[in-house]
Amino acid sequence: MPKHSLLHDLFLKHAHEVNAFIRGRWPREQDVDDILQESFLRLSQVPHPEAIVNPRAFLFTTASNIAVDRHRRQKTRERYTEPEADLEKLAEDPLSPDRHSEARQTLERFTEWLDELPELHRHAFVLYRIEGCAHAEIAVRLGISASTSERYVRQAMLHISQRLSALHA
Repeated sequence: MPKHSLLHDLFLKHAHEVNAFIRGRWPREQDVDDILQESFLRLSQVPHPEAIVNPRAFLFTTASNIAVDRHRRQKTRERYTEPEADLEKLAEDPLSPDRHSEARQTLERFTEWLDELPELHRHAFVLYRIEGCAHAEIAVRLGISASTSERYVRQAMLHISQRLSALHA
């Protein structure tokens, strides 16, 4: 079956269901249609989508990951762009404004470096290093093996380490 026909059939079968899933899980999400569209776009970029064992699950997982990424980025932006929050933190923190600026730049660089990673690598890294999940749990959540989770986290750490080394070279 041609790729475009497969995508078309999947869209007709599952678009409404994935849309309802996103709206149910994130009721305040404004860009549900964008998330749905990006999910199908990512599926269209898979070299052999017909090889995906469960395309429906792939769409749900992808849509969920996209929504989670958006919410994390939004929370990070809100945390570091609210002027009142910055003023309160500056007043409570003995660090100088220069140190705060430096910390913010480092966080922005780190976020950019994470965004350079393939989606599953990024999710595995965040789940492991930030959320403290075990590789077995990551494997279940991302639909990969535990050893693949370990490999993705290692590769993500290597990427970040290389970017950090290049920055300080």
